[in-house]
Amino acid sequence: MNMTKMTWSTLSSEPISEAAIRALHSPQQNFKIYVNTYQAGNSFPTRAGHAFTLYVLAGSCKITIDDSETTLSAAEWVALEKGSYTFQAAGNEELTIAKVFSLS
Repeated sequence: MNMTKMTWSTLSSEPISEAAIRALHSPQQNFKIYVNTYQAGNSFPTRAGHAFTLYVLAGSCKITIDDSETTLSAAEWVALEKGSYTFQAAGNEELTIAKVFSLS
């Protein structure tokens, strides 16, 4: 699977934040947005039934699917296909991510 990470600055000149992500994905009724925070070192599996976009608001996130792995830092994002992933709060900082699912 291709996990091409991008920088937030390719989408907006505003600093990355939950509000800026919500403003980017409008109208609100067309998107479901989940914001979660994890302690450093925590690993958490995710099974997504739909494609989604993952944004890193703070910290670093290691993403693993099958034999592929990539790490995103704050103000980076990646578009992911439906499937099973393992995310890990990499480094020593708390991780805050936003997952955005399109409902349309």
